[in-house]
Formats: sequence, C-alpha cells, structure tokens
Amino acid sequence: MNIMVDKQQRRVAITGLGVVAPNGIGVANFWQATQDGVSGITCLAPHEGYSHTGIPHWVAGTIRDFLAEDYIDRKLANRTDRMTHFAFAAIQEAITDAGLELTQEIPRRIGAVIANTMGGVEFVLKQIHTLYTRGPRFVSAYTAIAWLNVANVGQAAIRYNIQGYCKTPVNDAVSGLNALGMAANAIRRNVADVIIAGGCEAFLHPLLMRVLAQQGVCTTSTDPHAYRPFDQRASGLILAEGAGICILEEYEHARRRGAPIYGELVGYGQSNDAHGLNGPSNTGKQYARAIQQAMHEGNLSVDDLAYFQLDGRAHASADEGEAAALHMTLGDASTQLPVSVPRTTIGHSYAAAGAIDTVTALLALKHATIPPTRNCDEPNPRYALDLVRDEARPIRTLDGASPSAVLIGGRGIGGTNVVLAVKR
Repeated sequence: MNIMVDKQQRRVAITGLGVVAPNGIGVANFWQATQDGVSGITCLAPHEGYSHTGIPHWVAGTIRDFLAEDYIDRKLANRTDRMTHFAFAAIQEAITDAGLELTQEIPRRIGAVIANTMGGVEFVLKQIHTLYTRGPRFVSAYTAIAWLNVANVGQAAIRYNIQGYCKTPVNDAVSGLNALGMAANAIRRNVADVIIAGGCEAFLHPLLMRVLAQQGVCTTSTDPHAYRPFDQRASGLILAEGAGICILEEYEHARRRGAPIYGELVGYGQSNDAHGLNGPSNTGKQYARAIQQAMHEGNLSVDDLAYFQLDGRAHASADEGEAAALHMTLGDASTQLPVSVPRTTIGHSYAAAGAIDTVTALLALKHATIPPTRNCDEPNPRYALDLVRDEARPIRTLDGASPSAVLIGGRGIGGTNVVLAVKR
C-alpha cells in the first residue's frame, strides 16, 4: 500500500529537450521547421562507395551538416557509431536546456533510458567490409562495443557518471515511447530522481533499407513527398535517422532547483495485437486499449486533449486501425478532436521517432500550436478524422481555456501499441 501511495505522489516533470532531426538540429531549428511544415526528406547521396542501383528507394529523412566533433572529441567519435553521435548531441542540448548540473546530483539517483532498434549499422557494416577487403588485422577493436544497442546508454553513463537506473528498450518502431514510459515509471517508483530518456537511430544504409522495403514497412516511391498517412494514395512511411531526448525529473526535485518545466508525463499505455510478426492491426481494438490506459492513468477526459499525435504509418490497413481505435475510445468526439502526424516532414526514425514526437507535443503545448501533417492532399473520408493538414493550427480554446494534454501514439511490427500522455 505504501508503494502505491508513493507512486501516486511522485509526479514526473519534463524539464529539458534535445533533438537531432532531418529538418533541424536543435530544438529551436526543429520546432520552427516543424511548425512551418518544412521537410527534411531528400534524395540520398551515394553511400560511401555503395551504388544505389537496385535499391528499392532512395529518399529518406537524413541528417545533414552534422559534425560529431561539435559534441564529442574526435577520438570518441571514431570509436562510436553515428547513432551515438546523435544521442550525445541531443543529450547535451537537453541537459543544458534543463539547467541541470549533474555533478551536483547523487550519481545513483540519475538514470538513462535510451532506446535503439537497429544498432550501430554504419560502424559494423563498414568493419565487415574492411574484414573482407583488407583482412582481420584492420578491423577496429571497438566494433564489439560500437554496434551494440546498449552502446548509447553505456557511453552516456561513462561521460556523465550515471550510476542509477539504466535501460535500452528494443521494440521495433515504438522503442522511444517505451523508453519514456519506463523512465517515468522508474521515477514514480522512487528508483531515480532524474532520468535522461529518449531514443536514437542511424540506419540509412542500403542493406537495411532494402530489408525494410521488402518487408513492406516503407514506401518504395522516389518522391520525397510520398509519406501520406490517412491519404487515399498512402503507400507506406519514409525512413529517417535522428535522436530525441527528454530530461525526466521528479516534480518536487525539479521545483526545488527552479527548473523550467515543459510539462508532465501523466499516462503510459501499452498493448499488443497478438497476431504474429505482422504490421499493426486494422481493427484497432488493442490500440484502443492502450489509449484508454494512458488516459485513465493520466486522469484525462476528451475535453483535456489539445490534439492526438498519431502514429500515421501510411498503410491503408494500419491507418484504418488507428482511426478505428480513436472512434472506439472517444466516440462521437473523435471526429472533432484535432489529429496530426508532424513526422511527415522528417520520416520515421524508429527508436528516435517516439522521443522526437514527444518533443514535438511538448513544444506544441508550449506554443499553443498544432504542427501540420504534410503531403495529405487527398484525405480518405472513410477515416472521419479532423486531420490538421498543410498549415499549423492554433490549439482551440473552450470557455476561455485551452486543453492541456496531448496523446502520442506509436505502433510497430509484431502488433505492439504504445500511447503516452503529456500534460502542460
């Protein structure tokens, strides 16, 4: 009983944000581009000597003008993968944004939960290429560390002397949302006071892109505007790389040190469609349960919601399931609640996606603005959703007050459904 009371009393504030995204490096640049609907999706350049002949598609949300040495020393940059470089950049910005002095904190009360799905693809494949072209003597000894999903948390722990709760969620496209939910629960359980949470990904290599295209995960269109969720021409998502980090902090701890507070993570719901290694269900039944869990835990009603930031996988069956879940959960109100898929301007970055989506939602609440869904010029009327398209929309006011919460949804291969609720 005491444990439950303690969990209810410990609230989770979000005090710092960091982002590396295709349409902007840094929160300010990212938000301006996202709010304006500026896309970071472009045609890929030839990948370090690899020809794109035969590659199913060559548009993606890639990070340009990024120098790892701006965030870490050259020696560490050479020993780590691009995913870790993104993570360090986002962590550094988030810590600074939160005004957090980690040296003044108790190391065992600081944690890191950084999701990653694909691992250090670029580093390990480059070393495999070296193995077969130059021989084993030329393979980097750091390969054993750099390609692992856990490398990001491990390197962050070393750099920032993090001795507390550390995890690396690996759960397809929803890992980033899992990371934030797990971190919030750890703070509520009094396991930690501050947790660096989010996700990173850097997998835009021809091999991985071919595999995902063959699985039907992403569109094979060469059009950088082809990511069209809830559109009659939807043909799949566009892949991306990047990182998103949030500083999660026990509310009273944040208040005592006068930290800026973007919002509160109030709800976390998770379910599974249980229909094998397939894409998200078209029924939405289990996804609806995750939505209900997040709203129940956050003590939220429909009137509290500013908008729902949808997963928007841009497959007819997945979009149908997501729309169905909203209608099941919210009833008649589902046709009036604004919904959006802002990541149409950057693509889907798997483990980074949910974290970047959460950063977007918090900035939307801060600026009272719903960022738009781009490329959806022919919305399918069968979904009956109030999709924010083309241009940003002010968050509506009811009786002089604005709704204070956003739901953030994610779905993955294997039927997993995750929903976060954040509140101003």
